[in-house]
Amino acid sequence: MKILVVCSDFPYPADHGGRVDTWGRIRALAELGWRIDLAVCGKQAPSAADREAASAYVNRILFRERTSKLTDLLHKLPMQVQSRVGLRRMELEGGYDYVLLEGDYVYPILEHPAISPASAILRVHNDEAAYFKALARSAGNPAHKLYYYIESLKFAGLQERMRRKVDNYLFISSKEYDRFRERDPRTISRFLPPPTTREVFKPGTFHRGHVVFIGSLFMPNNREAIQWYLTHVHPKLRGEPGYRFIVAGNTRGRGLDWLKGADLIDVEVHDTPESLDDIYEQGYLFVNPMRNGAGVKLKTIEAIQNGLPVVSTSVGCEGTGLVDGEHILVADSPEAFCDRIRLLLRDPGMAGKLLESSQLFIRTCYNHKEVLKEFFQSLGSPISHEWSASDAQDSQQKNQRHVCDTRG
Repeated sequence: MKILVVCSDFPYPADHGGRVDTWGRIRALAELGWRIDLAVCGKQAPSAADREAASAYVNRILFRERTSKLTDLLHKLPMQVQSRVGLRRMELEGGYDYVLLEGDYVYPILEHPAISPASAILRVHNDEAAYFKALARSAGNPAHKLYYYIESLKFAGLQERMRRKVDNYLFISSKEYDRFRERDPRTISRFLPPPTTREVFKPGTFHRGHVVFIGSLFMPNNREAIQWYLTHVHPKLRGEPGYRFIVAGNTRGRGLDWLKGADLIDVEVHDTPESLDDIYEQGYLFVNPMRNGAGVKLKTIEAIQNGLPVVSTSVGCEGTGLVDGEHILVADSPEAFCDRIRLLLRDPGMAGKLLESSQLFIRTCYNHKEVLKEFFQSLGSPISHEWSASDAQDSQQKNQRHVCDTRG
């Protein structure tokens, strides 16, 4: 079986949320026996080393640089999509059983003569219309706010167009999957949780009071979250023994000027660190204080795998299936958010139980390869030698039992 995976960014190395999800899926498909071609239309061509690493799982890699110009703002397609129209001219081999679109941005691949829309599968990373509307709420610059709002409207139009061309959907968010199923019950769709990134999850270390946030520091909704925390929560916690707030993430060279004037006493900021392992290891717990966003916040899932219990807002954990009080602690007001953090800092036993429960949930329910197997079988793909009818039935029962538990 041959599949074309189409991305808006080269997925290796898997050093942020979108890449983590896409690269994990490529590995799972390769392990299931798929022959994979990878087409990428992005800002920067992959290095020779990154190409070589990806070639262990991918048969053929094609790259085209995205092109953007000011007049793209006037186009009916969102700018992120219009800048990737070069996908229409990729030199593809053809003969693909399926084409997997990693998000709405790569929509132009459906207009390539070698691609049959009937074979298209859309991985829904975000409800982009809702996501850009959330970015508009988070942005401080009026011009940026207007841009995000207009893009939101364009994405809403694109989503309607894609529904006429795409018959198969894989949702990263259980919340957005449920919403889609209510609206389009006849369309083939699945909730496909993000892949786990660690074969062995890290244990918690509760001997210091470090609170950690790791996320893309160039994104306005992440910046808004950090500023909210620094203004409303951080000052109230500085009296806790050993407390320190550690922030890390990629700024894409845009710097940290947005933190000027913030209370940075007992705060540590790491701009684009080479590795996050040491930062996770320093932490006692992870916070996700996001106020606006859409889709699944992979930072929450990553933190749990790396041994940190989580305190989050409702936005920061939506679509994950994680339950307040059972897997994580959820609060939306500054006072309640602060109380949840203080509770865990003062009770390592409770922090450990919360982490253990959340890790078990992810280990059980986020079985990426099993859901992919069942999904392709439902599309009528041939069953490989390792995938028998009894395996399919067992997997289907397992997914019904566990995946349904993640929606509620």
